Amino acid sequence: MNELLGKSIRIATFFLSACLLVWAFVPEWRIYSAGAMLGVAASVVNAIMLRRRVDLLGTVYRDNPNPPRRVSLGLASRLATVLLASMLAYRKPEFFHLPSVLFACFFMPIVNLVLAYASSKRDT
Repeated sequence: MNELLGKSIRIATFFLSACLLVWAFVPEWRIYSAGAMLGVAASVVNAIMLRRRVDLLGTVYRDNPNPPRRVSLGLASRLATVLLASMLAYRKPEFFHLPSVLFACFFMPIVNLVLAYASSKRDT
């Protein structure tokens, strides 16, 4: 899982670099590019939080003979990250395009899905 997340973050970094170039050299697409960058940044933060939470969950159930009955994957904190990004775009429409932010928030799950599918096809 760590190598999959590393590849995904590398792809997100390249995408953020491309968005930064678009933001710098194409002035009429600035708000779209900035919105995509904000959404991808929120998506990367969510992916890192999910990985840390899954690691914590694994250690709790592996090391504890009597694990707690309820341990969550941190859905509320990941939703709050997306809410923070979308509220920033909503409050500052002159800097961020709200639909771009919302679409880009799904960047990491889609990249992870494609990479996992490619990895499973390569292994079989």
